[in-house]
Amino acid sequence: MTYARKTKGKAFSVPAGLGLGAAISVGLTIVLAWVLAKLILSETILEGHIGYGVMILLLISSFCGAFTAQSKIKRQRLAMCILSGILYLVILLAITALFFGGQYDAVGVTTLLVLGGSVTAGLIGKREKKAGKGRRAHLHIC
Repeated sequence: MTYARKTKGKAFSVPAGLGLGAAISVGLTIVLAWVLAKLILSETILEGHIGYGVMILLLISSFCGAFTAQSKIKRQRLAMCILSGILYLVILLAITALFFGGQYDAVGVTTLLVLGGSVTAGLIGKREKKAGKGRRAHLHIC
């Protein structure tokens, strides 16, 4: 037997939710890259540690974009998070092709980080409460 779940509030369509998630991911990537550049410029972080900063940047950006997408779409949580991560990855690859002459370096690591952040958002996102059967009556035989 299946139960119809009621969503609270107004859910976005899938393209609108994924678009918003991608916009959040790209915007956060730009802001965090600026913060990372400022930290390197002020010599708070060594230049040799840029890779670690970029890994954290990719994880946070993909997590926040996927979490936003799944919370706005309000259905098929994990699938929407994975789609959001794939869309973000495609945008990153397109930016590389347009602005950096298609010099793809460490695409495998980037893919793992983006999908890892997206799947994490899907796994720890809001869970809908299952329709309970109520309290079971216990039969006590004396």
